[in-house]
Amino acid sequence: MKHLIFHAFIAITFYSYAQCVQSCGKRQIKTRNLITNSLDAQPGDFPWHVAILQRVPVKQYICGGTLVGQSIIITSAHCVSIPGHRQAKPIEDLVVQVGKHLLNAPASASEPEYSLSSIIVHQASNEEQTDHDIALMITEEPVRYGKFVQPACLPTFSLIRDNLVGTIVGWGFTEHDSISNVLRAANVPIVTKDVCIRSNLEAFARSVTDEMFCAGYRNGTNACNGDSGGGLFRNVQGRWYLVGIISFSVTKQMNENLCSSTDYTALVNVAKYKGWIKENSDSNLDLSCPETKSAASTTTKKQYFVHNNKEVTFLEAWRLCQNTGHQLATITSEEDSQLIAHAISKSGNKKGPWYTAGTDLGNEGQFVWISTNKPVGYQTGYLNFRPDQPNDAWGNEDCLEIGRWGGVEWNDIPCDWKQRYICESVI
Repeated sequence: MKHLIFHAFIAITFYSYAQCVQSCGKRQIKTRNLITNSLDAQPGDFPWHVAILQRVPVKQYICGGTLVGQSIIITSAHCVSIPGHRQAKPIEDLVVQVGKHLLNAPASASEPEYSLSSIIVHQASNEEQTDHDIALMITEEPVRYGKFVQPACLPTFSLIRDNLVGTIVGWGFTEHDSISNVLRAANVPIVTKDVCIRSNLEAFARSVTDEMFCAGYRNGTNACNGDSGGGLFRNVQGRWYLVGIISFSVTKQMNENLCSSTDYTALVNVAKYKGWIKENSDSNLDLSCPETKSAASTTTKKQYFVHNNKEVTFLEAWRLCQNTGHQLATITSEEDSQLIAHAISKSGNKKGPWYTAGTDLGNEGQFVWISTNKPVGYQTGYLNFRPDQPNDAWGNEDCLEIGRWGGVEWNDIPCDWKQRYICESVI
């Protein structure tokens, strides 16, 4: 089997645990848009990217990481583990620097250095088999936010879709086969697991697990040595979400110490680890936003009603919900998905599909909730489409349903199909 170069990705769909929903994933300075090929980032482009340095035997950069809260950094397990073991390196051996742009510049007031209070490596990580390549680093003191230091968002649902473009960030090897001093970024497409494996059976068939995905071009624009632990991000409605953590790529045939520029990069799917992250970081996170704590008592609650007794068109379902004093169901968060799944499990018929309130009638490709007239994903960024959806396969698939293949993932269908529906009330 070919040697693999670790440099991790973790994909995602999470709770924004470590920071207020209002504050994560936002740049604090105006920056230019990125292009497809790798280029130098500007200071403040990615204020959540972190440099991990080892102190011994010589202080030097080893990996990247992503700040997701005032004391929480997510990286790959192999970056912070003792080689050949599953256990974390001693905390005194590592430090992190935040707000950093030039790798070789010394720590400063705008690029401070933090010691660690703990390192949490996933208990099932396996360096030889690339499994569960994820770890958390907890800083000894809370990180101070500023113009060049901000947390990224953790998604509450999967943001991985074939051919969607994400942005990778790091100080990894450039085309000159050396670590970059300037933080660099590149836009790369996400590819299906099947495409990834078929591109290099020897390298990926046994290494890309169900908790991983692949991304990149095969033309030299990709993650490489030194990018390990850094993130793949997507901008969803103005907020940057950590979708993946760079895990590994294939080595060059002529030099096993360098990555291959003609192979994809493998990433760990962050969405698969949201429970683990929450379990291991709850005590270090403040879920409440200061400006909203006093309003907690006014938080709205939803109740869903599954109607299995009649099959109707989308517009008929909309009217029938209104006739009962309710509205056709909207789904704007992971909590909503859990509530609607619970309502389905308690109904007389647990087998879908059912209409929800999503439609792009009159505005192709721009789905809104007809019940509230707000764009799907508005404010929260929450989407839960099936991986190959929406696809408008019939040319007139303008309404959203859930449950066709079990679960509560969304897909688009023609609005004149007759089927059951789900209403909601908002308390």
